[in-house]
Amino acid sequence: MQRRQRLLLAASLTWIAGYVDAVGFLSLGHIYTANMSGNSIAIGIHAVSQNWIEMLRRITPVLAYFLGLLFCRLLIEFGARKGVRSIATVAICFEIALLIPVCAVSGLRPDTAIELSLAYIGMLALAMGIQNAALTHFSTLTLHTGFVTGTLVKCAERTAKYLTWVFDEVAERHQPLARAIRRSGKEKQFQLSAWLALVWLAYVAGAVCGALGDYSFRFRSLIIPILALLGVIGMDLRNPLALKDEQEQANLSI
Repeated sequence: MQRRQRLLLAASLTWIAGYVDAVGFLSLGHIYTANMSGNSIAIGIHAVSQNWIEMLRRITPVLAYFLGLLFCRLLIEFGARKGVRSIATVAICFEIALLIPVCAVSGLRPDTAIELSLAYIGMLALAMGIQNAALTHFSTLTLHTGFVTGTLVKCAERTAKYLTWVFDEVAERHQPLARAIRRSGKEKQFQLSAWLALVWLAYVAGAVCGALGDYSFRFRSLIIPILALLGVIGMDLRNPLALKDEQEQANLSI
């Protein structure tokens, strides 16, 4: 798969994560199911205030997310050892299987039992953990598509390298600034920083679409990311997507 296709795949998976996170946040009492930083902070805050129910509601997605990550990395190691051709398809099928029961729910009532609410939170977080670990290598970049903090860090790093290149062109090679800017489109660091910015925008766009879907259809709007994941499965069956992840996992197990 060409670099542009791989990066578009990264943006698509990030869009899915933003979508699911927005739906979970709006329908499950402002709980993040794809981004664990906010939940981790909330655990500490509710521990201090001794609000044990809310603390439990934040611990649940963190544990489920970790289990999803662990489960998926074990799947990839299994694929590396056994030569499974499309291990990403197996992982995404598990993710879809977790999203479908939540998608079938029309919405939560105020009197919904805490156990049922935690089950929905756990299923969405588990699904997002699996997705975040299933594919991490996109062209020359290593990205985690379940959150964008790392993407912003990488974007800043690449942008700094690009600006250094512009400085060198102008100060060291005495090129006009306008000419350096015109040549930016062919500069690798500029291209990568632009792609990383696109991945961040995909997360925001996913959140926008998820919010719109939740307002209209609540959990049933999750059918849209499920269909998108079926498209990813089709891509993986034609051209295995997780080969680099399997190679990395195989090297770690040596």
